[in-house]
Amino acid sequence: MVAVGLARLVAASHLSYIVFLLVGGFMARRWPQLMKWHLGAIGAAGVVNLTGSDCPLTVWETWLLRKGGREPYETGFISHYLVEPIYPPGITGRVNFTMLVTLTVPIAVSYWRMRQRGTRPPLPCRTRLNSPDRTTPAP
Repeated sequence: MVAVGLARLVAASHLSYIVFLLVGGFMARRWPQLMKWHLGAIGAAGVVNLTGSDCPLTVWETWLLRKGGREPYETGFISHYLVEPIYPPGITGRVNFTMLVTLTVPIAVSYWRMRQRGTRPPLPCRTRLNSPDRTTPAP
């Protein structure tokens, strides 16, 4: 039973990783120190996808499911949890390419906009009301 719980934890981590891949570029606009982690995550995902190898998180999850006495899924994580519940089973090359473009375009736009601005945008509520830098009273 512990192994199945750990498998679920790995699955939740895997989903979090995918969400970070999708929104990490936008998060890096707010927290630039995340950019190196996001680019590293993109690189790792790219290596897995381009080599056609199994994602280590999927391997760990299926191993833990077997160890816990459960029948693991045969397809990949994205196919099993995200595509198959919505679309017919199986990811074709076209679907895989579409998912890759869907992931890459928002990230590229986010980094391109950050580069165009040169610095991160000013954030509201950054200055304290009684800050010595403040020259005009708050409305």
